[in-house]
Amino acid sequence: MKKLIVLFIILFNLSSFSQEIKSSKIFSTFKLGLLGGINFSTLAGGSLILEGKTNLTTNLNVKLTFGYSTINKEEGYNVKTYNFVNINSFKQFQTYSYNVDKILYDVFPISIGLEYFFIRNAFSPYFLFETGYNYYTFHTQISNGKIGFAGSYNTYNELPSEYKNNPPIISEAKSYRIAIGVGTNYKLSSGINLDVRYLFQYNQSLLNTNQILVGINF
Repeated sequence: MKKLIVLFIILFNLSSFSQEIKSSKIFSTFKLGLLGGINFSTLAGGSLILEGKTNLTTNLNVKLTFGYSTINKEEGYNVKTYNFVNINSFKQFQTYSYNVDKILYDVFPISIGLEYFFIRNAFSPYFLFETGYNYYTFHTQISNGKIGFAGSYNTYNELPSEYKNNPPIISEAKSYRIAIGVGTNYKLSSGINLDVRYLFQYNQSLLNTNQILVGINF
């Protein structure tokens, strides 16, 4: 966050050197953007973003963003539970232990945001704010699974006490998203720009991440 604040101050100071630009009418321009990159905290994942934006003023855009990201959360805890086997007349409780190494999230964010340009030149730095909702699914990555290692039993009461637990429940609570960042556009041609940006993302119920994206808008 400190780095982001420093970048914001630098870009804000740059705006004092911007050239006078003719005002644009509201909603007079429309652009599409496609960006990809990395999404990271303790572990790295990937991101792909599709966005559409239109102008509110000469330097301020409003945008709608759809995306897909992977968020990988490192865990590292051991679970001791049991399996119940019921095949025809054969019934048995088996001890079961395993390590939960990671939780792997597939995230589909939908966001609205504002994009403010400090300068409109060949290089056009900007500040970005987004808010939205994360749709997501997840699965766990486990290792060292052991079935029946501590025995198999005819009744639940015979199980060792440490194996009478149900597997831990991973939260599936709603996830809202807030992101702030900085970036710059570099003009490749009259209608195509290279877009490079950094975002810090607060993801409720998930993992807060940093995101670096590179792409084009046209």
